[in-house]
Amino acid sequence: MSTQTYTISTLLEKLTSPDKDFRYMAANDLMNELQKETLQIDDAMENKIVQALLKALDDKNGEVQNLAVKCLGPLIKRVKDNNAENIVSKLCDNTTSTDKDSVQLRDISSMAIKTVFQEMPPTAQLSVPNLVKKVSGKLQPYISKETVPELSIHLEILEIFGIVLQKYGAHLAQNHSLLVDALFPLLRHQRMAVRKRAIGALSSLSTTCSDEIFENLIKRLKSDLMGKMGDVNNAKTAVQFLGGLSRATASRFGKHLPVFVEDVIKTTQSDDDELKEYGFHTLEAFLQKCQADILPFVPKIVEVALKFLSYDPNYSYDGDEVEAGEPEDDEGQYSDDEDMSWKVRRGAVKCLEAVITTRREWILDSLNRISPALVARFIDREETVRVDVITAFLSLLQQTEYSMGGSRKKSDLVDDKDARVGVADALRQQLPSLVKSMKRLIADKSLKSRQASLQLLGRLVQIMPGCLSDSIGLLLPGLEFCLLDKTSVSNIKLEALYFLQNTFSTHPPEVFAPHAALLVKMITKCTSDTFYKVIAESLLATEQLITVIRPLDRPPMADLQGLVPELYSTVFRRFKDPTLDQEIKERAVSCMGQLFHSLGDLLAKELSECLPVFVDRLKNEPTRLSTVKALVVVVGSPLKNDVSPILVELLNLCTSFLRKKLRSLKMVTLELIVLLCRDYGDGVDPQTLITIVHEMPALIQEADLPLSQVALQVIAAVGQRNPEAVISNKLPIVQRLVEISRSPVMQGATMTAVIDVSRMLALAGGRDPELKTDQLIRKFLQPVYETQHTADTVLSATHRQGFVGTAKCVAALALTNSSELMVVAQCLEDILQKNSSESVKMIGLLIVAEIGYYKDLSVAEPKLSQALNFILEHGKDDSKTIVSVALGKLCGGNVQKFVPGIVMELEKTSDKQYIFFNALKELISLVPSQRISLAMIAPFVDRMWNALLTRAGTVEEGYRNLLGECLGKLTALDPQRFVPLLVTALQRSPSVQVKCTILTTIKFTISDERRPIDQLLREVIAAFLNFLNDPDLSVRRTALTLFNSVAHNKPSLLNDKLSSLLPLVYKETQIKAELIREVEMGPFKHEVDDGLDCRKAAYECLYTLLNGCLDKLDMFEFMDHVLRGLADHYDIKTLCFLFVRRLVQAAPAALTQRLENFSTEIAKTLNFKVKPNSVKQEHEKVDELKRAALRAVHALTLLPDADKSRSIAELQGVIKGSTEILAMWETVKNESLPGGGDVEMH
Repeated sequence: MSTQTYTISTLLEKLTSPDKDFRYMAANDLMNELQKETLQIDDAMENKIVQALLKALDDKNGEVQNLAVKCLGPLIKRVKDNNAENIVSKLCDNTTSTDKDSVQLRDISSMAIKTVFQEMPPTAQLSVPNLVKKVSGKLQPYISKETVPELSIHLEILEIFGIVLQKYGAHLAQNHSLLVDALFPLLRHQRMAVRKRAIGALSSLSTTCSDEIFENLIKRLKSDLMGKMGDVNNAKTAVQFLGGLSRATASRFGKHLPVFVEDVIKTTQSDDDELKEYGFHTLEAFLQKCQADILPFVPKIVEVALKFLSYDPNYSYDGDEVEAGEPEDDEGQYSDDEDMSWKVRRGAVKCLEAVITTRREWILDSLNRISPALVARFIDREETVRVDVITAFLSLLQQTEYSMGGSRKKSDLVDDKDARVGVADALRQQLPSLVKSMKRLIADKSLKSRQASLQLLGRLVQIMPGCLSDSIGLLLPGLEFCLLDKTSVSNIKLEALYFLQNTFSTHPPEVFAPHAALLVKMITKCTSDTFYKVIAESLLATEQLITVIRPLDRPPMADLQGLVPELYSTVFRRFKDPTLDQEIKERAVSCMGQLFHSLGDLLAKELSECLPVFVDRLKNEPTRLSTVKALVVVVGSPLKNDVSPILVELLNLCTSFLRKKLRSLKMVTLELIVLLCRDYGDGVDPQTLITIVHEMPALIQEADLPLSQVALQVIAAVGQRNPEAVISNKLPIVQRLVEISRSPVMQGATMTAVIDVSRMLALAGGRDPELKTDQLIRKFLQPVYETQHTADTVLSATHRQGFVGTAKCVAALALTNSSELMVVAQCLEDILQKNSSESVKMIGLLIVAEIGYYKDLSVAEPKLSQALNFILEHGKDDSKTIVSVALGKLCGGNVQKFVPGIVMELEKTSDKQYIFFNALKELISLVPSQRISLAMIAPFVDRMWNALLTRAGTVEEGYRNLLGECLGKLTALDPQRFVPLLVTALQRSPSVQVKCTILTTIKFTISDERRPIDQLLREVIAAFLNFLNDPDLSVRRTALTLFNSVAHNKPSLLNDKLSSLLPLVYKETQIKAELIREVEMGPFKHEVDDGLDCRKAAYECLYTLLNGCLDKLDMFEFMDHVLRGLADHYDIKTLCFLFVRRLVQAAPAALTQRLENFSTEIAKTLNFKVKPNSVKQEHEKVDELKRAALRAVHALTLLPDADKSRSIAELQGVIKGSTEILAMWETVKNESLPGGGDVEMH
């Protein structure tokens, strides 16, 4: 007998014990055993468990019964079909029992049935259809009220059917008609509870029933219920049923919605408050679930909701009392259990919130119409309604944040300034009344109101920085009440602290100057709270407050010195205490660091008291990282804090940290060492500096360029103070410099650091022969020259871009000691050597180019021209490309010498023109720079332009792209002159190739940065994008590429044009039969789709629009095209699976309505079988497509209520039905990040 079997046998024995505590413990332990993934039980043990648990349902102890029910959930997933059916059968018999002595068993059995069907996965190994039919056969006769002996049994059975139909309704397809006939009459039952459960069951049934049954259901709804709206109870049922249908199956119900909306709106005018409430709930469901179909009725719904937002006939609000700003006193107010008006107001609020969240494009109207009404209702006497009103306003702020640029590029926000200003102004107009209401609410007795109000204020200052500059003083009394009142709970204190933190970071310091003393008092007292989280957040608020009361870029406050002692004593008390929670210790260390950074000149004596504590914290591993960060802040202060008393020990500790595995610790430690060497390098023991430098080479590696950069900065900082410390470690440092300089990914600050250290070594080496410039240059070039006879190996092992870093270092060294001409001469000689490898020629050319950018190399003629021509005649393509780079850079040394030569070659007709156009691209890319200005090349611009435009009609696409890039860069330099010329050329030329070149030109003028050309493009961009409608396929594809660039970098340019352009993009997503041709390949025939690239470009445009123009899209029309793409070519399917993942984040409500359509298409991909005789590549391609589909499924599981979705359940069934797909699914789940990040298209 296995250990598991023995354990379970023991538990089953205890389950029959006369002692109720034994039975309880046995049932609890059994539940834990059944939940274990590794559990394995044989048939005999399975039977025993089933019988024991069924018997335990009739236990005299209620807790044992409840545990038995919980055990059935995991058990049903493991048992064989016969035992599963026995369980369900027994539970059904118990549920329908009329024995008066078995009431408790009946109740617990009905609960057990619900647990079984809720816990049982739709894809269980059991025969789910048999179980569903079993429960249906047993309970369906009891649906009719004539056959139910007791109301409680009736209610339980209806609830069970609601669950079964929701999850497994498809298995009862043959019974749907009978169920409708049995359930529909219950909608007129005298008991509301019965009607509600019947509504739930019918709504669940509507998701899986046939179209015919659904249409009949709608007809019966119209005739039997909507036709008798005069009866209040009938009207309530009808309205609730409509809401249930829209929530359950919006995609089906949507087309019928217009027939019912007006009647539902009319119910809000009823004298019955409950009917009003139900009417608003249903309208809310319409707004959320049927967004496209409800659109024409939204204005009327808003009007009605605004009217009833203040519906409170039993209470008179005293305006004077509200304006007084006193907290409301609930005592003595009108109270009546029969008053339902608050539910009506709440329903109206929910409707308005639904409008706000689903109609983002109406944000300005919402701010002008809805927000004043919401602010006015912050005074609502009912806490629930008041909190809902605040929540609705929070939703409005979230939509406002997007419209004001919460997730868009800064440059595009500047371009979209007018729209954002309108939104900002609309919100700003609400601020006075909003602040007045918030002043009262944050001091309200209601904790929920206070918390919601603080959350609203926190969001407000994030969206509109500086908005409370004139009114922060009004809010401080309420904040003081939240933080210091004895009745305040931790959640309220935390929200108040979060608000203060956000306010400090979004408002100028002078705003807080008049209130500094009060702020210090409020926040520092919170550091004595009993809850660790409050202490931690108060320390963070203190840290931010310090930067506010002493901004180092402005004059200090007049009474600053009086605040410092309290701040220091408060922080020091927490800083020195080693027994605190980890988070508090880290925050205290960080806060102390900021205190000395901002107030160090006023705390010189106190610093000596704190330095030993800093050292102790460095020795303690949990606080080590936060302490190093704090010391970076202390040492980096412009107030020049003196840490010399601990300098030696600090540097020794830092050196030891560099050997730790934690990368973040190494990074911040290096930053601290740079600062210490900068400020104290002269006073540091040379041996300590040698030890520090000795650790650096191990940190310089291509795999971690940011860490390498800081390590190089340490070497440079030490070298400035003590060159001998660096020279003593010269060999490993030089070796690392040579290795990292060859990295193809190195650029920017890391490249600069490598060059700086290389030059420092050359300058500091003095008489050291190994550090002379020519020796260092030789070491950098040695890897290339030593392997020059195996050039092909070198070229494959070292990416061409890797030579750029080496060339920059060699050029910098040559320029350091004025040996550049000698180096250039040697490089040119090596290039002209016939036996020189391709890699030697490439590195030589790059060195000449780098030096030529800074120095006039016309003195190197004629050898320079000979070398360039030699490579053009005999070099490989990579070398020829470098010639073009060299020609462009040489212009930096002498514009008058080299630019005319390039232009002259452009005007010729030769097979080398491509090289010179590349050189022109390099040249234009350097304008303007420190070496070349626009004025310098101005005399040649006309000739450049004409040469480019003359060849714009070339047939080769790659050539046209190069010409377009050059034209685009030229246009960006002088847009007022060249943009009109492009418009004219585009309108006059009939050539397809010229059109493509000019459209490409405009693409290269689009940038995500703000540039002078942007305003001009706004005026003319439509003239270019209208070529989306061109009859030629290649022109349309190029126009789509331009459209995608605009949508990605400057979506504001499309704001007023998208309505006319989007249909053209949608049109290009369609498969066009006339573009599909058949090609014979030997004995086989193969279809070629010439429109595929165009369709891919169109879908890429649509994906980009999801990020930049979401509020301008009709999501349902948009999703129609995505659905079409899921049935298209492999490449487009892959793109569309990315769409699904992005839609989960961007439009979850709309996607939920189309979930069934998407799941059908995804299932087709998952079920696709590759032909057995297919090649390996085909199998790999299909597997990758399935992985893309599974990633989409994983994203869909994050939708709201995804666990209740039949479509998701069916997809999971497909996944679990194949071991191959299931393995892929597990991999996809493991690689997915929690919460899902933004989906990027590669």
